[in-house]
Amino acid sequence: MNHSIEDVYKFLAADLSAMEESARQMLGSVDPFVSEVVRYSFRFSGKRLRPTLLFLTARAVDSSIVSAVSEEHRRAAAAVELVHTASLIHDDILDEAKTRRHLDTVNVHWNAQVGVLAGDIILTKAIQLILENDDSYGFRRLTEACRRTCEGELRQLGTIGNFDLPIDAYFEVIAGKTAPLLECSAELGAFYSGADKETIERYRNFGRQLGLAFQIIDDVLDFSGKTDAAGKTLHTDLLNRKPTLPLLLFLQKCNESERKETIAAIQDEGFDLSSAAEIIRRTCETGAVQEAEKIGADIAEKAVNFIRNTGGNKQAIDGLITLAEFVVKRKK
Repeated sequence: MNHSIEDVYKFLAADLSAMEESARQMLGSVDPFVSEVVRYSFRFSGKRLRPTLLFLTARAVDSSIVSAVSEEHRRAAAAVELVHTASLIHDDILDEAKTRRHLDTVNVHWNAQVGVLAGDIILTKAIQLILENDDSYGFRRLTEACRRTCEGELRQLGTIGNFDLPIDAYFEVIAGKTAPLLECSAELGAFYSGADKETIERYRNFGRQLGLAFQIIDDVLDFSGKTDAAGKTLHTDLLNRKPTLPLLLFLQKCNESERKETIAAIQDEGFDLSSAAEIIRRTCETGAVQEAEKIGADIAEKAVNFIRNTGGNKQAIDGLITLAEFVVKRKK
């Protein structure tokens, strides 16, 4: 396999197509409006990172998989992706985001009430789907990932405006955001391939570290990204006064007067995109954004070290390494 994310998607084309069909069938509704809303929402998670991780892990663990993964894998992948979709809808409402994947968010296309209910419906559809695997393991792991994700989001809300947040505390917060669903994806991919406990744990750790790296790069993109490339509303973290890694590193580099001035500007009631642009410029100039990006890259490398020298399907393992590289190098 050539080491590009496009080749990874080609390698898994049949699996991803079957996963999407499972999800679309589950999202069907007798009510046309409900069906329109939930199907529109499913277009937001375009990278399909979580199903890709699950399918690659499934194939990495079980070298006997040649043509297609099992129905259990497909249902688990669709369920995880539906949970992710629901979380995106709710995140956009909380952040008052306007665009996602170059589309109007649900709260803009319709309103926040529709968004809340659409997210809830999609979440229940995910639970229904994982229950079709007729085992308690997948259900327990998926619901645990949901709990940890919600708890992480709530913990982050509790840190808003706290620019004295220690870096270690920041890592504790992000461990409950992107990481749980990626961790769950890798774990279920290994589990439904019949892996032993040690192997499941190895891939679970890979998914967790990959999730941490993804969230750090997401925080970096909120500072350095371009809306046209990212396809979603940027700078919402800063405008919502969230203490993300680039900002915390920048504040550490400031002298006391600069630090107080910056925090006062962020906390001012008139803080807007124009005010944020100046802080973003200064953060980039100090190297704080690049430092945060380097930390994300180091964590992605740590993830790869969990699987680099393991046995199994080399093509799939190469795909997982490519996935880790993609997480770090995705478009600004």
